Amino acid sequence: MKLEDCIKRIDKYMHSSDFHPRLVNVQNSEDMNSICSHFKVGTTVFKDVADYANFDENPSESALFNDLRNLSGNIFITGFSTFYKILGEQKLRELLKKLVSFTGSNLHVIFMCYQCVKQLSFDDIRYKNWVYFVDGITGIKTGLVFSPPAIPMLDGFIFTDGIQRFASVVEQSAPSTLHVKTGKRKRDYMYSIVDISEQRDAYTLLCSIDSMTDLLSESYGDASQWEYALNAIKGDTSWVAYATKMFGGIYTLDLSLSKWRAFDENRRWIYFLLLKMFGAPNSWCLNTAAENASCPDDIITEIYQGILQVSHLEDKFWERYNERKYTISIIGKQYLEMSDYCDWALSKGRDAIYYLTDMSVREINLIFKLLNNYREEYAKDEVMMILSHIYPALYQYLQPYDYKNELLNKYFDAYKYQKVINFIFPDFFTLVEEQAVKRDYNFLLPSRSEKTECIDVNKTIVYYIDALGVEYLSFIMAQCRKYNLIAYTTLCHCEIPSITCKNKDFIEVFEKKGAVFAKDRNGIKALDDIKHHGEEDFDFTKNELPTHLARELQIISEIIEHAVSQLQKFDRVVLISDHGSSRLCVIRKKENKHEMATKGIHSGRCCPKSESDVQPECAIDGDDFWVLANYDRFKGGRLANVEVHGGATLEEVVIPIIEITRATSDYEFKMLTDKITFSRRKKDAEIQIYSKLKIDGITVRISRIDRVLSATSSDGHTFIITIPEMKASGTYSVDVYLMENLIKSGLTFRADNSDFKEKKLL
Repeated sequence: MKLEDCIKRIDKYMHSSDFHPRLVNVQNSEDMNSICSHFKVGTTVFKDVADYANFDENPSESALFNDLRNLSGNIFITGFSTFYKILGEQKLRELLKKLVSFTGSNLHVIFMCYQCVKQLSFDDIRYKNWVYFVDGITGIKTGLVFSPPAIPMLDGFIFTDGIQRFASVVEQSAPSTLHVKTGKRKRDYMYSIVDISEQRDAYTLLCSIDSMTDLLSESYGDASQWEYALNAIKGDTSWVAYATKMFGGIYTLDLSLSKWRAFDENRRWIYFLLLKMFGAPNSWCLNTAAENASCPDDIITEIYQGILQVSHLEDKFWERYNERKYTISIIGKQYLEMSDYCDWALSKGRDAIYYLTDMSVREINLIFKLLNNYREEYAKDEVMMILSHIYPALYQYLQPYDYKNELLNKYFDAYKYQKVINFIFPDFFTLVEEQAVKRDYNFLLPSRSEKTECIDVNKTIVYYIDALGVEYLSFIMAQCRKYNLIAYTTLCHCEIPSITCKNKDFIEVFEKKGAVFAKDRNGIKALDDIKHHGEEDFDFTKNELPTHLARELQIISEIIEHAVSQLQKFDRVVLISDHGSSRLCVIRKKENKHEMATKGIHSGRCCPKSESDVQPECAIDGDDFWVLANYDRFKGGRLANVEVHGGATLEEVVIPIIEITRATSDYEFKMLTDKITFSRRKKDAEIQIYSKLKIDGITVRISRIDRVLSATSSDGHTFIITIPEMKASGTYSVDVYLMENLIKSGLTFRADNSDFKEKKLL
């Protein structure tokens, strides 16, 4: 019958003396709502199946029939037919048969049925008068999805709390899918004629929401984590949308790694999931880590250890290496991971050094250990190449420095390398023994006192650095380049013995001129303290590796950094030292055979003179002391902890005076030689350039001469450039470079070939 006719028949029934129940079937929720809305007036009572059930439990059929026996008036009952469908066809039919055959008194009961045409087709024709079928389009058959109560529901999901309420939702709104938060399982309704599926956990639900979840193993998280993930993307409907909102997009996940330390545990886990799904195409290091990780903590482990799977011989090794180092700097150093990484890196033997960095003390110490252990296998060129990548500060220390003298260049280049690899080469030892007798430094270099009188201390701050030898000049120059500073270096020799009390004359000289000292007149003792006392890890009796050098370079770097700040107030910084020191003398570990009347002092590098003594050939008469110029040690002197001084080796007595200023754009040069005459028979024509500003170490490029030429100077102002194999007459242009930076161009000179003139006269 039509809906209107059905309403009329119900109304007529409710006003009759007929108390036999009526069963009204509708095929869609619209008709259900129309009938219920029409009769929700007056004293009519509406009861739902949920009224006969405890929370998340099946309804009580006995409670229903108890009501039917005790109530009076007009009552509508909904939901039972829909609920009983999940109990099975047989249960539903049995209930409907009980209802249609029920007899009571003083009660008009209308039992609303939903999509039950088949089940209401009774064989007993007597029941037909008590069943009303409303004609109408059959609505959507709702499917149920059971989910545990703890699983959050996403926005847009239609859901109900508890199994007892699902029937009313179906009959009133007929959603295609209804999520039921229930403790019931699908297996509890084995005979259901309603389609039931289960999403027992958040992971399964996520898979149904976004198929990208299928790329993730459920083992990546526990139940609470997956529930968090489900809740996190609630409202975004996809991982891509969530990643875009929270991390800026799926193609730039690497950029969010910088926030790793700020992420809480859940945020890190979500980030880990996104990396597993979408990777990090812009970062080899992070992408590889994501591929290999099975939990968030693995991301960090794999960032550290992924490089170990890359051969150092691969073309992209250093690119990968640098990316890893940068990535670690972003996430912050993880010292346990670093330690574990070092243990694995050592499995590579002599190649382990390729995989270390200067980011931790443990790694730096291992670098020195490997250089010591494999010094016979490493060529110096290979060491320099490796250090340029893994330990730039040590590479800068080992860089050649032009001391403007062949002996000093050869000596200190070799000395520094041997200090680093912890070994003395026989040919170098021979050179040391020769110089112990020749003492060429006396002829090559002025005394410090000769030069300190010439230092201008006006608007100058003086850094007196105890035990700063010339071995550090390459590193100091690199630091100056870093801060765009100009450094002019003067080499001197100190007084012997090379101890502080014999080399403090410059302090008084500077004080009389009104100089300002950084810290105080007693100087900066950090370097000297390291060399004398070290720390437990630096003590030579416990650790023979030169790991102290790392701290030395750090101290010098800190001093230069402090000096840079002082150049805001001063025009010039002067670094000056009392003496140098020797590491190789400590490595030598040799006490000499000479018997002296007194015991050696300063670790045996010198001893007080006595009339009964015979001067050893390797010792210098230093007023009140015998001073050793080789690597021996007088008897009685205590063993050195780290390095020694007091002797007369080049590393102990050759010292620098370094004048540092800020680089300026106002460099002014003048060509002193505007015209030269050259001859092919007489090589090496010369030109001279004058610098108004005192500078150190310029180089030049001359047009038509395909090479860089070094300039020499005795005062930092007048520079001489020797030009080998000049061939053609003409005008030449000169470009001037300072520390590889072009600071002046456009200087010119005229060159004439004297050979040509001689031929013309003939």
